[in-house]
Amino acid sequence: MVAALIRLKKDLTFNSFGQSAWHILGTVFAGLYGLGIVVMLFVLQVGSGSPAEVDPEMVRTVSVLMGSAVFLLWLILPVFISGADTTMNPRQFVTYGIPRRSLILGMALTGLISIGAVLTFIWLIGQVAHWRWDPAAALTAAVTLPLLLVSFSLVSQAVTTSISAWLSGRRARDVLAILALTVMVMAYPIVVGLEAAFSSLEAALPAVVDFLALTPLGAGAAMPADAAAGNWAALALRLLIMAATLGVAVLVIRAGLVKITEQPSVRGSAASKSATGVGLFERFPATPWGAVAARATTYWLKDTRYGGTLVVLPALVILAVVMYFQFDQPWVLLALGPFFGLTLGFAISADISYDNSAFAMHVTTGVSGVADRLGRLVGLMTFALPVTAVTALVPALLFTEPDVTLVLLGVSLGMLGSAAGLSCLISARFTYPVPKPGDGPLSQPSGSTGRLMAVQLGTMIASLLLMLPELALVAAWLLGDVSWLAWVLALGSVLKGLALCWAGVRVGARVYERSQPELFQQVIQY
Repeated sequence: MVAALIRLKKDLTFNSFGQSAWHILGTVFAGLYGLGIVVMLFVLQVGSGSPAEVDPEMVRTVSVLMGSAVFLLWLILPVFISGADTTMNPRQFVTYGIPRRSLILGMALTGLISIGAVLTFIWLIGQVAHWRWDPAAALTAAVTLPLLLVSFSLVSQAVTTSISAWLSGRRARDVLAILALTVMVMAYPIVVGLEAAFSSLEAALPAVVDFLALTPLGAGAAMPADAAAGNWAALALRLLIMAATLGVAVLVIRAGLVKITEQPSVRGSAASKSATGVGLFERFPATPWGAVAARATTYWLKDTRYGGTLVVLPALVILAVVMYFQFDQPWVLLALGPFFGLTLGFAISADISYDNSAFAMHVTTGVSGVADRLGRLVGLMTFALPVTAVTALVPALLFTEPDVTLVLLGVSLGMLGSAAGLSCLISARFTYPVPKPGDGPLSQPSGSTGRLMAVQLGTMIASLLLMLPELALVAAWLLGDVSWLAWVLALGSVLKGLALCWAGVRVGARVYERSQPELFQQVIQY
């Protein structure tokens, strides 16, 4: 049975490449990107482990930090991809009566059939080279290589099974994914806080490494250092930690499988909930574009595929403030407003793709292109305008003068209008696969990477090119110190953003009406 599961995962992996050329392109790009990072780490491992100039403490520090980072990636990635790739989800095997022990072993081994597992194996080979200056340490690194691989796979599977068993609800998955993304964004402020707690980062590293080496994150990577130092008691302790980690992972997987197969939960029907009123539909004009705007705004508030990733925007503000005080670089805060404008304006570039089958309402009811484009734009602007404006004013609280604040506000709102207008045009013709209704906000369907990157990158570049006049005026204003240019720049940016919004709606409407059948076919296909 274990062999059958392994063959199934192998066949599913290779068959996925036959879906589309975009899928192959995206997979190759992601693999090359990961391979480039691993090669850089491999070079670092080989260089820092040179017998000629070896620093045992530095080698131990690098080993534990990299090992902890790799373990953490295996731990948190299932939170992001749960709901994207469900081929080996435990729930898929409920009706087959597979023995629990075989299913646990099979899922652990199938977790090693992936690009991530191959890249991790290359990194583990680098670990052996990292400790080659000491025979005992190199031997320990080689012996623990399969142990670490199995540990990574089991812990990752434990997270996947736990999410499937106890957090299978859409809201729970979305909260987990957003929380994980927020923690990643806040990683730098956390590091800065740790550095402030010590006299310097150099003083903090030994304590951090010693702590990580006593946790499942870094215990396996610290064992070669214990062998090199002849500290066999510490090595035995870390081996015990790894064994306990494997045991806990197996117990979690087993409990999850019991919950999935023997104790399924029965959810109440959503229809039993009482609902009154028509929500935002009574707050927008009773016109076709008002109805579209009300629906789009409702999606932004209730569908986490839309607004879920925007939850991290406050964390980005905190990150920028911390970096400003840490490095005394004003540009970090000055770039916040334009960055938010570009990001939020780009947010409606995949609105039709997110509609999924609901796009049929626009097709069958004959919603005009202007009503569709304008409604989606108004739905975005209800929150994007105040958010961008407030973010652009953050530097004014710390250091900027009135004319700088005026320019920053105008450029930020202009960037929002330019990007939103361009998105009204792009989304009327180009679509790409997005998470389906009910999926997590950070999941991506198979085969979407290549087309997604092409459309998004092209839209971003076009948005930046549209802002070249503002950039030229900013350069003239800074070099010439002409105060009246501040008013020209602010007013010109806003007017140009409004003009591009109008053009995006008008031209996008014509493109939308001409390509509506193709759009519907593409969305249904996704």
